[in-house]
Amino acid sequence: MKRGLKVVLINPPQFTRYPQPPMGIASIAAVLEREGYQLAVVDANALGLEPEDITSQVSDADIVGLTAMTPTLNAAINIARRLKQANPNLVLIIGGPHVTLLPEETLANAPEIDIVVRGEGEETIIELLRAVEGNDSLDGIPSISYRRNGNMVSNPSASSKVDLDSLPFLAYHLLPWQRYKPHPPHGRASPFAAIITSRGCPYQCAYCSKPVFGSKFRGQSSERVVDEVAYHRRKFGIKEIAFYDDVFTLNKKRAYAIADGIMKQGLRIDWTCETRVDLVDKELLRHMKQAGCYAIAYGIESASHEILNTLKKGISLDQVEEAVRITREVGLQTIGYFMLGSPGETPETIRKTIDLAKKLKLDFAQFSVTIPFPGTKLYDLYREQTSESIPWESFVYDKAGGEVTPMFENSQLSRSDLQRWIRQGYKEFYLRPSYLWQRIRKISSIGDLKVNLKGLSMLLGNIK
Repeated sequence: MKRGLKVVLINPPQFTRYPQPPMGIASIAAVLEREGYQLAVVDANALGLEPEDITSQVSDADIVGLTAMTPTLNAAINIARRLKQANPNLVLIIGGPHVTLLPEETLANAPEIDIVVRGEGEETIIELLRAVEGNDSLDGIPSISYRRNGNMVSNPSASSKVDLDSLPFLAYHLLPWQRYKPHPPHGRASPFAAIITSRGCPYQCAYCSKPVFGSKFRGQSSERVVDEVAYHRRKFGIKEIAFYDDVFTLNKKRAYAIADGIMKQGLRIDWTCETRVDLVDKELLRHMKQAGCYAIAYGIESASHEILNTLKKGISLDQVEEAVRITREVGLQTIGYFMLGSPGETPETIRKTIDLAKKLKLDFAQFSVTIPFPGTKLYDLYREQTSESIPWESFVYDKAGGEVTPMFENSQLSRSDLQRWIRQGYKEFYLRPSYLWQRIRKISSIGDLKVNLKGLSMLLGNIK
């Protein structure tokens, strides 16, 4: 059934070299399309659009939905302001992690925004659009915040989470999917897609915020996951998929069954995933490799036991070494994520972390400055130290050298020191003769060569 309202969903610009598919918008779009709404998606990030370029693309919309992470909030509000000026009757809705955390602050700072959708939006958005279409009261719609008679109103949150198996496949056909680029060291094959097969993480890492999906792990069935992989392979010719689940192997039986299903359907596809060092074993890793997995990313963060405890990481260095060892033994590439500048960091602990990255013989290492994002325990700790107002767009890793980016400086580590240590980490890890020889020996395909060349380009940018 076709519905009368024309809906446009917008992903604000972030101007990254490696635009990623906005999976939240892709999921909402798929649900709206199934309900029969007239629909368009504008991924301003992938298309390289400025806020002023977007107005003409939504001139016939009745409702516009925006998404916002912390760094893109102001860009989203800028777009909303322009759209409202062009059409005061336009209904503007915003969702995403940042506004879920701060819905009433968002409404107070952005009078152009009419409604905030908090948390998972797939079910809420349908109820909301039906109410708007019928000019009905918003009182009974869960998980929204809005204005009523000049006052901020936040309705109670939904009592249950979305059934992930009931969701349609991500609406890649509405996105400029050819423009998405895997972030090195991903990218062995193209075209590329990314999907999330689970929501929620039970771990309590101090640097992680979980306002949308919560702490309870919910995974799609292995059959549902494999069907979606097959759909993307068939529909778009996708040759590589990145599973962006926070902890892809938390349910090992499910991860094993996904790999099993990929093989049974004969899906020749390269894929990668991210997980924790305490959630893998050799049998599972071997099975994943047989199914096309070629790399796994682990959040290692630090070589300091004290800092790992401060970050509430819940892992030991012995577990780190064992996970990397067995991953390498089965022939999978290893990616290690490291954070420099956490509370309690010193030059000595940073030195240990860089040395650990080299000792592990990782295939790739990523070093970043610890950023206390809103909604995290680190953010609360940071706000205890300063009352200064921080622009939301400054909460982003690639601006860690900026003058206002929030980070944990101390008497031994200034902002410039941390920036220098990041460069030092990259230089020491990647410019070792033994590492360069290791990379050359592992090149076995054109895809491997592409990954290494992209990585080289990225490295040169990081050590300037």
